[in-house]
Amino acid sequence: MTKYYSVASPITFVLVAGIIAFSNPALHAEPDRGTLVVAVNQEPQDLAAQGAYKEINAPGLRNVLETLIAVDPVSGEFIPVLATAWERVDGSTLRFTIREGVTFHDGTAMSAEAVAESVSWVWSAENAFTIQEYAGPGEISAVAIDDATVEVRSSEQDPLLEFRLSLNGISSPTQLAENPARHFDTPVGTGPYRFVEWQHGQYWSATYNPDWWGLNAGDAYGTSKPAFSDLKFVFRSEDAARVAMVESGEAQLAMFPSADDCARAAEAESYNCVTGPSTTYLYGRLDHSLHADERLSDPRIREAVFSAIDIAGIVDLYGMASVPQGQLGAKGTIGFNDAVGPYAYDLAHAMSLLDQARADGVDVDGLEIEIVGRDTTPRIKPIVEALGAMLGMAGIGTDIRVQTPAEFNPRVRITGYSNEPGRQMMQVHVKQNPSGDYGLLLLSNYACPNIDDPTGPSRSSVYCDEEFDSSLFEALASFGEERGVRMRELVQYVHDRHLVVPLALLDRGHLVEAGLEFTFGTDHRIQAVYVKPGS
Repeated sequence: MTKYYSVASPITFVLVAGIIAFSNPALHAEPDRGTLVVAVNQEPQDLAAQGAYKEINAPGLRNVLETLIAVDPVSGEFIPVLATAWERVDGSTLRFTIREGVTFHDGTAMSAEAVAESVSWVWSAENAFTIQEYAGPGEISAVAIDDATVEVRSSEQDPLLEFRLSLNGISSPTQLAENPARHFDTPVGTGPYRFVEWQHGQYWSATYNPDWWGLNAGDAYGTSKPAFSDLKFVFRSEDAARVAMVESGEAQLAMFPSADDCARAAEAESYNCVTGPSTTYLYGRLDHSLHADERLSDPRIREAVFSAIDIAGIVDLYGMASVPQGQLGAKGTIGFNDAVGPYAYDLAHAMSLLDQARADGVDVDGLEIEIVGRDTTPRIKPIVEALGAMLGMAGIGTDIRVQTPAEFNPRVRITGYSNEPGRQMMQVHVKQNPSGDYGLLLLSNYACPNIDDPTGPSRSSVYCDEEFDSSLFEALASFGEERGVRMRELVQYVHDRHLVVPLALLDRGHLVEAGLEFTFGTDHRIQAVYVKPGS
């Protein structure tokens, strides 16, 4: 039997593994397994309800915090969670019917008022939580219409409002009222597991919730009843350390092994490697405007940098990845442009462009572009080193750095720009596009931010172009085929200006203990109710 499953879609994996969805878990049955230990690639940035959108930066959080709706990992369709039904009222409003009989882990009953308060809190522009990276053109708020109904409203037309409401966790109104600061490190949700503790630098843990609403609901999500009594997410940034935990039996599941580690799993008896496509891409973002060195606004310099990068070589170095088609996402994304191709690797062309700029008096030889990555990104060190070598071959000076999240994150937000006037930087990082729509990425990566206001979805953008912004905000309010046409035009526009270089479209893998079946979607969320012990 083969041990290395490389799958084309989550549905294929379900067929291979023989997993079936459950409709009514064994009522009130206690878990029959001990602790599910998961080796994750980084410590959470926080465990807040606002952070339920980020699986890479807060792995496993959705075991504790639940959303109104979720994306089913098999079908890719929205499914009910804390809402049993929902409908579009108009282009900017959704109406949700709230599930009855749900209780927060602190004993507070979930009500329409509690849900509305939590939604408004998380999406508040004043709070400026990091979920704003996934916000739309308008501000999101919610109101309780009656005891069972909540309306969520955007101040602007928003075709992606359903998607956004699949991102934010719903947390206890008692905690928000009495101790909102604990929202970040002590999650109080409604999920099948209750938060226990966060040992910083080591792990966070949760325990089975015998009062979970899903034990009695015919529409509960997952492929298994909660089979484990406890969950433990252990932080191991090194690939080898996560692999060793599974090899030794210390962990039952490990995130994001390398391609070589997955290949070795084929010979192992105690664990398998399961892989699948993701919406995650590796990219390089080159500083452009605002406080950056003005030489990086020269189109010849920018094109030379991109032409010096052997993208196929980066893909091979990363492993379990494919060459992206010159845009931040996969075919099938709304706005995907078939006419846009990968940036061509042409070292001679890069050197010629630099010579042209040099002849016009641009101090090309004084450039020293910092290529920086975050140390929790798998295989980041060889990636940034390879990029430095590639640019060096073209005659572009570089400075290679790998930094901790505490060092890296503030530098790539708006508030970090003014602290480094004249900087020359290419950020190498990973990001997801779970929306299946280019509107999300175009707004967060390319819209002009307000340098004095570190809020909103474009807080990490380094680009300012009034023509682009005007077209973008018209496109964000559009629906249907018109939206696709507008987005395709914008994808071509930013591609031609050499702003962000897509380096790899990533597959993701997990090492899984033999006998366990793990269902995941393109977001690769780790939820215990999708981990099914074998019979």
